[in-house]
Amino acid sequence: MTSLELDQDHCIRCGRCINACPQRILGRKPNGSIDFSQGALARCIRCGHCVAICPKGALTLNHISPADLQLMENAPLSDTQRDMLFKGRRSIRAYRDEPVSREVLNKALEEARYAPTASNSEQVEWLLVEGRERLHDLASRVADWMATLPGRYQQVGEAFRSGHDPILRGAPGIIFALGHAATPWNALDCTAAVSYLELALHSYGVGSCWSGFVIAAANNGVDLGLPIPEGRKICAGLMIGYPAVAYTRIPPRKPVRLTVVE
Repeated sequence: MTSLELDQDHCIRCGRCINACPQRILGRKPNGSIDFSQGALARCIRCGHCVAICPKGALTLNHISPADLQLMENAPLSDTQRDMLFKGRRSIRAYRDEPVSREVLNKALEEARYAPTASNSEQVEWLLVEGRERLHDLASRVADWMATLPGRYQQVGEAFRSGHDPILRGAPGIIFALGHAATPWNALDCTAAVSYLELALHSYGVGSCWSGFVIAAANNGVDLGLPIPEGRKICAGLMIGYPAVAYTRIPPRKPVRLTVVE
């Protein structure tokens, strides 16, 4: 059950929490004070916007004091840092034979958990697969499935059988984002989380590449031989590892295509 406390002694009645709340739980009384009803509180999605925006720390959500929460800091990136974070990221398809440091991965996952989720459900879980035997078995299952498909997909399966690895690209690990199987927005939540993770890993010098072939196999019911928790499904994934090569230039991209409707 959600609990929300409002310290009227600290509240300055600025109304920022009213404007920030996506569920319109908070409101203003005739005397100008801020308040809410228990009935309205039932709509709360525990996003924390009210606590995050209050300049005086007057709101406490689920008994978590504002004093215990990390303060926002104004730490803007330089133009070059911003450019390199987004434009310098490459889809890595050549990796060193070295697993990603668990410390670095945990730091990146800590940042990725702040990705937005529908209704603030925070339902994304992660599954990390490492070890050459396990990875080879995973790629083999995908290759077997792809060999049954027409065109270039069949060629991928054949390439794997001939000793190449177009499925996992020799990555020392692959990490999957798992969503609730019965939740209609699970793929969107997981895609947002993986997008955050991809950029976070890049900032630590770890390369990644979206594992499209594996996700396609999972979506088509292929048994990947993985311990997927009951009620969960693989929705997105990244091959991860330290890049075997270093890029020196940023290739061109198509110009922005924007349509404005006013």
